[in-house]
Amino acid sequence: ATKKWITNMKVILFVVVSLILFASGDARWNRLDDPVRSDQAISFKIALHPQNLEQLDSLFWSISDPKSPLFGKFLTNDQIADLISLPESQIRSIENYLHAKEGLVCEVVTRRSLHGEYIYVDTCVGQANLIFPNLHLSVYSHDQEDRQILRSAVIMDFHENLHFLGVPQELHKSIAGVHYLTDIPVERLHSAQTGKDVFQPWQKTDKELNINEISQYFGATNNGISPQSLQANNGQVRQAVVEFLGAPFSPSFLQTFQQKYNIPLNPIAKIIGSAKNETSSIEADLDVQTITSMAHNVQTWDFVFDNLDLWSDAIDTIMSTPGAPRVISSSYGTSETFYGKALATSESVGFMKLGLGGFSFLTGSGDSGPDLDPKSCDRYDPVFPATSPYVIAVGGTKIDGKSGVEGWWWHSGGGFSNYFDRPRFQDQVVERYLSVAKMPPTSGADGEEIYSTTGRAIPDVAAFAAFYPIFWEKFYPYWRRNFGGYTSVDCFDRVG
Repeated sequence: ATKKWITNMKVILFVVVSLILFASGDARWNRLDDPVRSDQAISFKIALHPQNLEQLDSLFWSISDPKSPLFGKFLTNDQIADLISLPESQIRSIENYLHAKEGLVCEVVTRRSLHGEYIYVDTCVGQANLIFPNLHLSVYSHDQEDRQILRSAVIMDFHENLHFLGVPQELHKSIAGVHYLTDIPVERLHSAQTGKDVFQPWQKTDKELNINEISQYFGATNNGISPQSLQANNGQVRQAVVEFLGAPFSPSFLQTFQQKYNIPLNPIAKIIGSAKNETSSIEADLDVQTITSMAHNVQTWDFVFDNLDLWSDAIDTIMSTPGAPRVISSSYGTSETFYGKALATSESVGFMKLGLGGFSFLTGSGDSGPDLDPKSCDRYDPVFPATSPYVIAVGGTKIDGKSGVEGWWWHSGGGFSNYFDRPRFQDQVVERYLSVAKMPPTSGADGEEIYSTTGRAIPDVAAFAAFYPIFWEKFYPYWRRNFGGYTSVDCFDRVG
């Protein structure tokens, strides 16, 4: 259960995943000798080169700036598609290539993504081998989960596989890469927890949090978002949580929690997707219990996705769902290094689209400080998607049990992106911070850079992150886990 994540912020920004190491030895995915049938179903995703990114980026910041004449003038899905998608002739050329040998083994079904920057393809292994003559698919099995996937015998990142797959040269100007054939799945570092091991002893120096005290502390009951004012909106105020790995919550646990703290009973209004697990996830339970306790009478939705492969798929689902809440809270993320610059940059475009469409996405800044590059341990490695400039990254605080003062929580993630430049709105506050903070050296003993202060800084805001109460089969008055900082996302979601 990676649950998770206050300064000032007046920007509508947008906002989680661990790429599995596919190397030999301690890899999580193992190649099997099982034969792959020619008629076995397979799906993949063609990533097209998005257009007009500079224009879209400029629009994002104008739409998000209260001082801009474009503030709040959000774009429709059709307007976003007109700007970001390739010309129709180029897309049709790709579709014609995919269908050129259709029927020799099986049919090829293609569909375009919501905004036209992806083409989804459903076919069979034999037909895929005709489309991509160098593919040679194998079965891979996960060594910790009951999962199998089909991938090429040669593993490489999506943006590097066009030549290997044998894609015609004339299509390279249109195609950025192909997902789900040579690239390994993206997962969160910590799986959704269902066991009691997530409950750890309470440190007497830290204050147990009463859920009603948290609401009062942040003024959530008396500063314009009171239960009465929200109720007056007749359900028009909506919020949502996003869960991955098929993580379900327990409606009965939520009801028991709300009764315990005299919170107006507020069941989850709508669930988009379906849970694959029968046992509820502590992470999902903590999500819904915290977010509904911070904003009474607010309609809350739950988006549930099976596999945490790519954020772009989830984003399209959210943006295409009629009446979807405009405030989205997520507690899933992983290191930038596991994504790689190409994939992180590509996925970040999705968060920009969310902002352009009028959604605010909050995500945790991590739970391990700045963390280290898990591959080399020689560079600080912050969490994505928190490092995307188009999201609101939420860090964690706690209450000192002796003084009663809110202060830093040592697990809270932070740092500077290695991939994304610092957005202009951060310049003043980051430079002021750097002038007073005792920062570690930016280079190691070998002279290699450890981090760069010119990168996008996280977190943007922070809220209580640890020692939340939760009901999961019984009451735990102080849920504590060293990645519990993500709880602050659901807290800040409703008080920010």
